[in-house]
Amino acid sequence: MPTIEFRKSFIKTIDSLHEKICELTLVENTDFYQLLREYYTFIHNRTQTLFLLVQNDCLWDADIILRPIAECTVKFAFVSSFDNEVRNAKVREFWEDLAEINTLKQSNQAKQIIELTEIESKFLSDIVLEDSKYRTLSGKWTKSIRQKTEQPWSYNEMIKAISKNYDFKEILGLARNFTQSSHLIHADETALGVIKDRENRTPEQKEALMNLHEVRLLSDCVAFYFWMIKICSKLSNIEVNSELIEKVNEFENMTLIFQPLNKIIE
Repeated sequence: MPTIEFRKSFIKTIDSLHEKICELTLVENTDFYQLLREYYTFIHNRTQTLFLLVQNDCLWDADIILRPIAECTVKFAFVSSFDNEVRNAKVREFWEDLAEINTLKQSNQAKQIIELTEIESKFLSDIVLEDSKYRTLSGKWTKSIRQKTEQPWSYNEMIKAISKNYDFKEILGLARNFTQSSHLIHADETALGVIKDRENRTPEQKEALMNLHEVRLLSDCVAFYFWMIKICSKLSNIEVNSELIEKVNEFENMTLIFQPLNKIIE
């Protein structure tokens, strides 16, 4: 597996980025910045979990955790990419409109389970909306209106919006993270095939693949953190700290050590 020095470099880099993101998201106490802090707390906690999995060689599981990290980072950027008026509308939409839609969906699902299984469950019955509340929400959120509201918040649509609003073309590459994790989450033929292929490799090839897998996972996390710093710096109209840039570059240079491993795999 990658050297102890590589993991130490990851921790050092992430800690520095974490400190700066906390600082940059505390500049204001508006609803917008509160949402950014909520997003970042989720991302940071999941990243810590991912690193624990990596340390225990649970790389496929870490890849699954990478998906919500990627999606929440995209949401962080998506909401930030608009001007103040639209941004505030998106914050309200996230906390209120999407919450109502999800409440309606959860109620329908719970009611269906109760009807099909005849299970008596207080947990499920508590999720089912009262008739008056259900009529209000179902009348407000018809299927077409729900789709129109939810569509812009889909992963690929958010990426398109960010690319357009920020002229940030490298964001399009983040679709890879989402796709890779999706295969594993759905346990499709691609996921099962990749896992089986690694198990059938020689010990030397298997170790090389695990090295590269770990490097990708940790490198992606650093990229997400650094991207959030660039977004926050843009919001505050300040330059990205040169020391942080240097630390990220140092970490990226360490990943180059593992490039020759591709030859072993081939």
